[in-house]
Amino acid sequence: MRRALVVVAWGLVVAGLGWWVVTVTALDGAPRAEASGYGQFVLAAVGLVIVVGDLVLRSLAPTPAPDVDELTDRLAVAVRAQWEQAAADRGLRQPAPLPIRWRRSREPVAGPPSAATASRSFAPLPGVERVTTAQLREGTHRTLHRVYGGLASGRLILAGGPGSGKSSAAVLLLLDALEHRRQVPAEQRALVPVPVLFTLHGWDPDTTPVREWLAAKLTEIPVLSGRDGRRRAAELLGAGRIAVFLDGLDEIPGHHRPTALRALGDQALFRLVLLTRTAELVAAARDGVLTGAVALELRPLTPADAATYLRHGLPDPPAEPWRSVLEALHGNADVPVVGALDNPLAVTLLRDAHRPPGAGTVGELLDTTRFPTPGHVTHHLLDQAITTAYAPRPGEPPPRYTADVARHTLTLVALRLRHEGTRDLVWWNVPNWLSRAHRARFTAGVNGLVGGVGGAILGGVTGVFSPGFPEGALTGFTFGSLGGMAGGFLFGRLDADSPVRLGGFARNRARWGWNLASGLLRGALLGLLVGLFLGPTSGVLLGLIFGLGSGLVGAVMRGFRFEDTSAVAHPSGSWRGDLVYWLVLGSLAGLVGVAGLGLVPGVDVGPALAPVLVLGLSASRAWVTAVSQLYLHVGLGTPLRLGRFLEDARARHLLRTVGPIYQFRHATLQDRLAETASKPGA
Repeated sequence: MRRALVVVAWGLVVAGLGWWVVTVTALDGAPRAEASGYGQFVLAAVGLVIVVGDLVLRSLAPTPAPDVDELTDRLAVAVRAQWEQAAADRGLRQPAPLPIRWRRSREPVAGPPSAATASRSFAPLPGVERVTTAQLREGTHRTLHRVYGGLASGRLILAGGPGSGKSSAAVLLLLDALEHRRQVPAEQRALVPVPVLFTLHGWDPDTTPVREWLAAKLTEIPVLSGRDGRRRAAELLGAGRIAVFLDGLDEIPGHHRPTALRALGDQALFRLVLLTRTAELVAAARDGVLTGAVALELRPLTPADAATYLRHGLPDPPAEPWRSVLEALHGNADVPVVGALDNPLAVTLLRDAHRPPGAGTVGELLDTTRFPTPGHVTHHLLDQAITTAYAPRPGEPPPRYTADVARHTLTLVALRLRHEGTRDLVWWNVPNWLSRAHRARFTAGVNGLVGGVGGAILGGVTGVFSPGFPEGALTGFTFGSLGGMAGGFLFGRLDADSPVRLGGFARNRARWGWNLASGLLRGALLGLLVGLFLGPTSGVLLGLIFGLGSGLVGAVMRGFRFEDTSAVAHPSGSWRGDLVYWLVLGSLAGLVGVAGLGLVPGVDVGPALAPVLVLGLSASRAWVTAVSQLYLHVGLGTPLRLGRFLEDARARHLLRTVGPIYQFRHATLQDRLAETASKPGA
């Protein structure tokens, strides 16, 4: 139906333009000697219509969309690429990683295991046996996938304390599930869903059904983005082609947690893995449980686990201070440092903070006067994390930033994320750290300056080839400043918008017919408006050029939208892609505008290009983010190039990336920074 309406609208526009041309020929009273000129114009227009019509008809021919199987396979490729990179960043593929052990939770957070094993909701995945109640008592990372794939209810909760490795266990389980799907025979692959992992931030279970929220979240994956993304995502959910991992039940508001558990119990018709801290799960389960779920709790590391892992990173034999700590661990001595090293976070922090040449200070952790409790040891290790990351290292260039600058900036980031109630640092939301008024004024000022200078340069260049140089430069500066301020105020009001990535051109994404038809409609309206002032002929010409030009620009830019399912999104890559996308769009739109305005007598088209380019810049979240970084540098003392700082912090293992999003490598470090900064006198 929509395609038919597009064809009808396009036909009406072309018919109206043809009628206008004939009317102009009759009303202008042109001599018959000039009729051939009009005839040639009409013939040229007819030829153009034929060419455009051919493009329209071809583009409106049904393009076979990927079927459910193909779309599921594409999604699996995209998810695998994302989380393989995440596993590498988190060090989960090390030759000797820390062990992961679990047992069925003894807290009152779920129903009896028989309710999960006797359910008939899901058959075991191909190649996996149905899980029995006895197999849910305890296990390791190797047996976790067996529970996931063989649990009849399809509902699994992974709980643990802060720093216990829940996210790491979930990422490894997700990759195991993808590997299992890849290995099953092709004819059975449809029975194995693709696991996806999201945080629960942004879901209000009181107002939004879980499948509706998930369909929107799935559109963040490139293969499901675009006009039909949400519909296709809902289709995959409904067909059971997706398994959902949800992290951060403990990070949503407390009053939402029981409602979230009940909503998931009633609405989740897909395999589900829920990650949460144990204490928050116990509190939420008092008012509602996830029916049919089995709650597995990650077990603490043993002192022998910590000693073995730390020993692998030391020379043989280790230095004396390290030997004392290792002996305390092997002997399970009654000292606070042994109790503190019962989780992966503390162990990795200790390893990083006291590598040689810092090994000489590791013995201080045995001082029970300075560190009377395991909490004191953990806080000390967290406080040392930034200092350690930015310490000079032999054979490497000096750090780009000092530890004080890094601590100040990361503390601001932690406070902002706490304010937003999330663990995700989204770079295109950085402008929202400023108030709307400040963002609009500052962006408008910078855009106005850039547009004014650009307009003056363009005006000067065109003035070299035409008379009136000073007037052209003044016009360019005026137009550029006005365009810059308009763009600044317009896009300064935006709260958030995901970036557009520029990729290889694909004709099937261009939607030539739709863009050309809508462009001609806009061109007809512009032509009518111009015709009132400059005459029908100028209006027709300007409308045709503007309409076809805008339609072509829209089609080309839509065709360049990124859709490579095998590529891993990265913050810096998405930043550059968004900036380039809008610059190219602004340039193409500027060329179309210049071509159209060139038909209007007496208009110097050079300076007119400046505001269009500035508006294109203003539409880019990358540009607005860059401008906001300048404001934050002046007002809050953050590094001038915040993006480069974040990438440097990631390289120093303080941050990690999940697609185009940054997160603190350890959520406990984020909490510690925010907590310390919030204390009086901090």
